[in-house]
Amino acid sequence: MRSLDHCPRPLLGALKGILTDLDGTLTTRGAIEAETYVALNELKAAGMFVAVVTGRPAGWGEMIARTFPVDACIVENGGLTFLRDRKGGLRRRFYIDDERQRVRDRRKLERIVREVIEENPGARLSLDSRYTEVDLAIDWNEDAKLSTDDADRIEAACRARGASAVRSNVHVNVWLGGFDKASACEALLVEEAKARFPRDAERFVFVGDAPNDGPLFARFPLGVGVADIKRHRKSMDALPAYVTHSKGGLGFRELAAAILVAKDLLA
Repeated sequence: MRSLDHCPRPLLGALKGILTDLDGTLTTRGAIEAETYVALNELKAAGMFVAVVTGRPAGWGEMIARTFPVDACIVENGGLTFLRDRKGGLRRRFYIDDERQRVRDRRKLERIVREVIEENPGARLSLDSRYTEVDLAIDWNEDAKLSTDDADRIEAACRARGASAVRSNVHVNVWLGGFDKASACEALLVEEAKARFPRDAERFVFVGDAPNDGPLFARFPLGVGVADIKRHRKSMDALPAYVTHSKGGLGFRELAAAILVAKDLLA
């Protein structure tokens, strides 16, 4: 990982869109600061395609798509996408799996998560899991207070039962199905931003902070981690090309400012 200062300005100036994680990337100590929301708005006003990509539940995704200055919100680690229209309403929502498959998977997923929680004292179902449709989240660091080693054991136990599982900075997200954040992002950009892969991969930047962002860092050559990513480097299969000096929302604003300056220089 190199400092964001070393990212070529022509590369930043040529960007068509930005994909951003939510927790620990847009948020600072659990909240989105006003300056971060302004930065999102400025990126959208500059003509960029903007999407939030998160493991948070469908209920959050609908709210984000309706109220944030974004084009789309991908939730539940790629299982469901909300598209915003120009008037702030929802233009479309789509799932990766059909309804029959989702119903079958939900029953199995609930059993897996229940078993893993019973085996790991202190783990609990996240409070926002009640608003999910595709995945479930085991809380290890939001209201629960477990260690990263505990979270790794929870993740491994879910995978041993045949589920997909990834650790964010607050939850272990668990789901069944062959999707992830990266495949959902690529499908979204092909359909909505008219991107062609792999040719256009460098025209979009992904910014994140945690191990569950690894597939996106692997998929997009221009991946940026906020400074928090450094503490996860040993547990990640793929790292971002660049890293900001600052953590959380301040790191996101650092990236947004660099993009906007680069675009002004190219104008």
